[in-house]
Amino acid sequence: MHEKSFYDDTTLKNESKAPIGTIWTLLGKYVSDFSKPIMIASIMLSVAAGMVIGFGKFLSFCVNTGLLTKGSDYFGWILIGLGTSVVLLALASYARTYYISWIGEQMMARLRYDLFNHILKFPVSFFEEYQPANLVARMTSDMNLLQLVLTNSLGIFIRNALIIIGGIVMMAITSWKLFALSCVIVPALLLPVIYFGKIVRIYGRFAQSVLADLAQFIDETLNNIKTVLLFSHTSQDRASFHGYNTHFVQAVLKSAKARAKLVGFAMVLIFSGLCVIAYLGAEMVFEQTITKGDLLGFLFFAIAVCGALGSFSTLFADFYRAAGASDRILEIINISPPSQVITKTRAAKNHGILAMHQVSFSYPSRQESKVLDHLNLSVLPGETIAIVGPSGAGKSTIFSLLLKFYEPTSGSIYLDGISYQDLSPDTIRQQLGLVTQDAVIFSTTIFENLAYGLDTVNENDLWHALELVHLKKFVEGLPYSLQTKVGHRGVRLSGGQKQRLALARVLLRCPNILLLDEATNSLDAESDFVVQQNLKTLSKQCTTLVIAHRLSTVMEADKIMVLNHGRIEQIGTHKELMLCDGLYQNYANLEFGLSDASTGKAHIL
Repeated sequence: MHEKSFYDDTTLKNESKAPIGTIWTLLGKYVSDFSKPIMIASIMLSVAAGMVIGFGKFLSFCVNTGLLTKGSDYFGWILIGLGTSVVLLALASYARTYYISWIGEQMMARLRYDLFNHILKFPVSFFEEYQPANLVARMTSDMNLLQLVLTNSLGIFIRNALIIIGGIVMMAITSWKLFALSCVIVPALLLPVIYFGKIVRIYGRFAQSVLADLAQFIDETLNNIKTVLLFSHTSQDRASFHGYNTHFVQAVLKSAKARAKLVGFAMVLIFSGLCVIAYLGAEMVFEQTITKGDLLGFLFFAIAVCGALGSFSTLFADFYRAAGASDRILEIINISPPSQVITKTRAAKNHGILAMHQVSFSYPSRQESKVLDHLNLSVLPGETIAIVGPSGAGKSTIFSLLLKFYEPTSGSIYLDGISYQDLSPDTIRQQLGLVTQDAVIFSTTIFENLAYGLDTVNENDLWHALELVHLKKFVEGLPYSLQTKVGHRGVRLSGGQKQRLALARVLLRCPNILLLDEATNSLDAESDFVVQQNLKTLSKQCTTLVIAHRLSTVMEADKIMVLNHGRIEQIGTHKELMLCDGLYQNYANLEFGLSDASTGKAHIL
């Protein structure tokens, strides 16, 4: 079940807001930056709409003055005039389409950047509430709906709105009696548009949410394809995909059904209204209260207005779907990242002194369960501290707090005597290097993976880092050496190679504090021995904290901290801990055998 969090409080639930208002709320701040292109597009829209209305007036004038019956010379001039009008209309339409598309694309590019930049400001806890696949859906499929409106529907809407305004004015000038009748039809035409438009918006937003769930399922399945195949889970995944896909289709069809009703009602009202106007207009011609030319012109204006109004049914469906997508984007934008008040600056030189004082912590999604309970820890410069303990004891959580991925529930953390509350996350993370059990490799080249996060890098330093992790010969043997692409998440590398590449990337940053979370657990015996020897040399130059399940890798640590249930149960050197009954001695007996546990030599039966 989804638990309520402070992120849920900002979810938009008001569907009564006009779709244009919702879209304006999202994009209005960008309008002033495109004032000149908007002005040009507006002029071209006015010209295009004016040409349509002008053609109706020209047709009425030709009939009333008898130009169509006075000889072929007049036909020639009329054709030239019409041809010129068509060319002007085409040019205006071209300029209007280009500028509106350009403005729309530029606005969407800025919105995408601002949304991505906004998301990057959130702490790790935010991504526990909003899954990455869900956020990707908001930045892609939701953005695509909004992009369609900006680059296409909006231009057509404004042009048709101008045609409606111009047509209504000309209808009133041509015949106020027929115009009065038309005023009865128009409100009736708008009622189904408003009613069904709200339904389209609700279903459209729901469809986008279902699509986000589908995208998340696809992402999890394909990114864990080896596990899927290992457990022969393809049949179940096909069934699950079919369920998600069917659910999405049903949601889309509900929206399509509402749009179809909207268009159907609009078309019936439009043609019914036109038939009534034509009939009454013919009666007025027989009564000689209106000329044939005026009736023809009025009908042209009425058709233009009704056609424009009829298109509003489809356009409003697009607007309501885009408004639903805008709601989902605004849901993220309206969440304010936690503010960070920095009152001090870090020391000019980081000495690698770490301290945790009475630190307690619970994850935001499990606040009732304490992961760390009044933990105290001090680490001196150049010291190597090993952290051991059962799974779930809080070992990796300590690293997450040191890297400021989370804030302690209570207590304080200090770096060189300065509280973490007075240091920015970037300042802290520039001093720390982390290598985890699951190596994170990006879908790019070896060079770019190594240089990740560095402004400048010397190639000799890259090769030195690769040599330290026993990977230099492998990279030299590749066809493109450092420029070799490693595939999606490093799929072209073995588990050990990925872990060594991640370790080399951290070593290249020369961190003052090195955090190793089972950093060599995927290495073969030879590579593990070489890397461990190099790490021992490096640990003399920096402060090192090591999480390990194999005690043989941490026996030479300056101090070994035994963590259990979020508390430090034992602390000391390997020899000191082996003299005391406790969790560490039990682990050592299990790993090394009863007779040689104190020396770390395996007992051979």
